This record gives sequence, structure tokens and C-alpha cells, in this order.
Amino acid sequence: MRSPRSFWAALTLLLVGVAFAALAAWSMVARSTIPLALDGTVTSIELRHEKHPGVDDVWMVGFDDDGPRHLDRAVAALLTEGDRVRKDAWSRTLVVDGETHDVALSDDARRMLVLAPVVGGAFAVLLVAGSRRP
Repeated sequence: MRSPRSFWAALTLLLVGVAFAALAAWSMVARSTIPLALDGTVTSIELRHEKHPGVDDVWMVGFDDDGPRHLDRAVAALLTEGDRVRKDAWSRTLVVDGETHDVALSDDARRMLVLAPVVGGAFAVLLVAGSRRP
């Protein structure tokens, strides 16, 4: 039988693992701008090349009402500096200088929405299996 202390340690590890998986999923979904409300002018667009240029590039878009945001390539491609951008939270319609554009989840975000619960479940299974070992 495990001590109450090891139970709480295992539970803490489980919660931290689930929290990190949820945070990763949220950050991927937020890059699509779907959950975000936007109302401002684009002040900068910066492309940062990562290990595989053209594949895992990072698009940082600055707005006058907020610091730079990491956005999906598909969203950043709709914008240029000086554009006026408006979008309601959870809307899939982005208005750029009066022109509407549909936004969608990236393949990465869709994969993470599947992967995050799998990771959380794996953490739970491993911790339960580990707690039953003598």
C-alpha cells in the first residue's frame, strides 16, 4: 500500500501533465485567432525561421492595442502592416480593412486537440499502474 504522500505526489504529477497538455492545445488553437477578440491596427509582422524554414516558421504579429501575438501562417498571410483588424471572440470571421476572411484551425491545432487528451489519459494510466506496483 502506498503512503498518502505518494498519492498526493502522483496526483500532482497527473494534474501538472494534464495542465501542460491543455496549455499546449490552447496555444495552438489561439494561433488561429478563433478564441481571440481582436480590434486594432497591425503594427508589425515578423517571420522567424525555425529549424525547418517554410515548415515550422513562427509568425509574430503586433497590434497597437497589444504586444506581438504568435499567429498561424494562414492568418498572418491575410495581414499587412497598417491593416485595421476586427474579430469577435470565438468567431471564425476576421475583418481586415472591411474585408471578411474565414479563419480555421491549423492541422497542428487539430492534431493537438486529439493529442492533448491522449497525453492526459496516458499520464493517468501510467500513474495508476505505477501506484499498484508493490
